Amino acid sequence: MCRSNDQQPPSLVAGESSAEDSEHEELKRSEMSAGKWAVAPPPKWYAKRVDILRGLATKASPVNLLLHGMILVLSAYMFFLLQRSGDLFDATTQILATLISAILDVISGVQGSPSALVLMGLAVWLGTVLYLRRPVDVLLVDFKTYRRHDMGGDPRNTYGETASYEEFMEYSKAALHTDGSKCFNEKAITFQEKILNASCISDKALFPESMRQATLDGKDAELKSLNMQCARTEAENIVFNVVEQVLESTNTKPQDIDILIVNCSLFCPTPSLSAMIVNKFKFRSDILSYNLGGMGCSASPISIDLAKKLLTSPQQRNSLALVVSTENITQNWYRGNDRAMLLSNTLFRCGAASMLLSNRSCDRSRARFKLLHTVRTHTGQDDDCYNAVMQKDDADGIVGVQLQKQIMQVAGDALKQNISTLGPLVLPISEQLRFVANMAARRAIRGELPLPGPMRKAVQSLACWVVQRPGVSGIVGLKKPNSDSVNAMTPSAKPLKDATKTPRGVTLAAALKKQLPPLVPDFTKAFDWVCVHSGGRAVIDAIENNLELPPHYLEPSRLSLYKFGNVSSSSIWYELEIVAELGNTCGTERPDGVVPATSRRLMRGDCIWQIAFGSGFKCNSAVWQALKDH
Repeated sequence: MCRSNDQQPPSLVAGESSAEDSEHEELKRSEMSAGKWAVAPPPKWYAKRVDILRGLATKASPVNLLLHGMILVLSAYMFFLLQRSGDLFDATTQILATLISAILDVISGVQGSPSALVLMGLAVWLGTVLYLRRPVDVLLVDFKTYRRHDMGGDPRNTYGETASYEEFMEYSKAALHTDGSKCFNEKAITFQEKILNASCISDKALFPESMRQATLDGKDAELKSLNMQCARTEAENIVFNVVEQVLESTNTKPQDIDILIVNCSLFCPTPSLSAMIVNKFKFRSDILSYNLGGMGCSASPISIDLAKKLLTSPQQRNSLALVVSTENITQNWYRGNDRAMLLSNTLFRCGAASMLLSNRSCDRSRARFKLLHTVRTHTGQDDDCYNAVMQKDDADGIVGVQLQKQIMQVAGDALKQNISTLGPLVLPISEQLRFVANMAARRAIRGELPLPGPMRKAVQSLACWVVQRPGVSGIVGLKKPNSDSVNAMTPSAKPLKDATKTPRGVTLAAALKKQLPPLVPDFTKAFDWVCVHSGGRAVIDAIENNLELPPHYLEPSRLSLYKFGNVSSSSIWYELEIVAELGNTCGTERPDGVVPATSRRLMRGDCIWQIAFGSGFKCNSAVWQALKDH
């Protein structure tokens, strides 16, 4: 079994928390040793009210608010003038009669009527404003991922080598520094083997061809096999192929591309990867090209968001944007003994994805998806978040990517902020009302409502009675009482069957606090498919448990990790490709996979949520709607 339940992941909830408890818990954990920190139960993740308000604010357009405000001001000023003119009723009647006369003149075709000309001019003006302010749809015409030919990819995809666990460990044991000393000591070898065996990655995931050659080159590997030229070779063989294939599948000429965005976190050569693509495919000289580096595994939604902002600008009407997401590991195979840096060796594999986006109305008939939302969250203002994933030198001066021990907690904090903003945009009104009801009930039971003392107590007692009613408990998310915890509060009493038989007052309120946790919205009502960045088994397990998703919802992520490994920012596109090919039956392709009772394919109108985490620390989401049956 790939999934482990030895330690439950943190509980991710959207709600509010006690500041004092949070500060006390952070102080307590900061004083722990590394060993105690690893076995301590992780803290809970809570969303703040400011996050939820920020999400609601994203629905409000400043321009629309300004226009509505101007209309209200002009209306108020008009009535003010009418009032000063004397008889308000006669003035209003005269205005209405003039408007009706103008409409009748237009209908009857009367020429030369000033009122008709005014009305027609106003209509033309309003129509022009509405046309210029019409929303521009960002369409995903098609996308391609790099899969070797023997893994269902294009016959031209021949780059990359597979390695069994035993072969990988042999490569690690044979690795040498330039002075002839072994790269890894026994502890590092044992640690890598342990992580590899628990990674849930199959033997079919691709390594760069330079890895095998590095073993043959011995102490000269860093000079001959793991150099800049070999890294360029990896990029050219993988990136060029996916770009060529997406251009062919969409029948698009390179000269038709207006925008090019490439993201690769660790490999940033000069000329850039975007320049390499421009040179290879001979794009136009006026192309808008961007090369994003250092963004980590969440860079693909960032690239999509950048493309969206460019395609929706008035200057880029009728344009095509090519987005390429990849990672390069030839020069990023860590050859030291720092355990925090060895994780990347066992998880990362070769991969890339290329996406063609359009804002042209003529592409709607052939486009596969439409972009609905992009939400970006950056928590780099916090030092722990900023340092969670860091490329640095180890004690021996060897460069690697270090993952801090609090990485899962940092990821959870970023995720709860991201979904607090995304939730109001995608969740149905019923789930949003349940969330508000849960928050109000929790505050009332705690006695935290801003009311006078006696009234607050009365409202608290009323809330304790109301939330236990059958019709209300399901709405606010009241959990069934834990008999052990309830009986522990009253050891001298007989076993209690339900919370209604607990003592009244403070004890009842305390019992209900535990039974009424912050509500986790049902995201299955907003999304038909979820593609979580396949950063590792622990990441996928944490998202599944904390968002309370059905097991089969994240099977595309688990299958992508199993077949292709962690392919960094392009992983969410491998998962979407799996969804398009297999629907919800992808569990059949993986040992211990979960398959729902009723099979289903990706259908027109379905909503897909792509979510990825990256250094900085960032959590980014993209929401798509399928325009075709798959």
